[in-house]
Amino acid sequence: MSQKKVDAYKSRKGQRNKADRKEKVLFGLEMFAWVFICVVIVAWIGYSAYVKVTGAKADVVQNTVMDTTALDNYISNLSANTSDDADGADTDTDAADKAEVEDNTATADDKETSDDASAETTDDAATADADSTDAK
Repeated sequence: MSQKKVDAYKSRKGQRNKADRKEKVLFGLEMFAWVFICVVIVAWIGYSAYVKVTGAKADVVQNTVMDTTALDNYISNLSANTSDDADGADTDTDAADKAEVEDNTATADDKETSDDASAETTDDAATADADSTDAK
């Protein structure tokens, strides 16, 4: 080989090492970029899912509407009764009305318990009849 060819080979060999190093560095940077992109995508999906799950619960606003006219009437009647008491009005009628309501409630409760007792008696009689037929 001529000296020219040897010098050219050596120069290409020296440049080849630089080219290999440059290629390895670019490959490493490219892999880092792909990994970074993948991590960003996974984090974005996770954050979006988290916001959807927790955000839906936080954004729900439930309005409750309540009719307070009965309560307002009751309170106004209380204040009216208090002012009547100061004037010397008779409160025995209010007490009699309350006693009548309590009596009606007690009567309704007694009816319910008697209905339950009669139902139990009927069930017991049916069971006894079934037992006597089984014994025959």
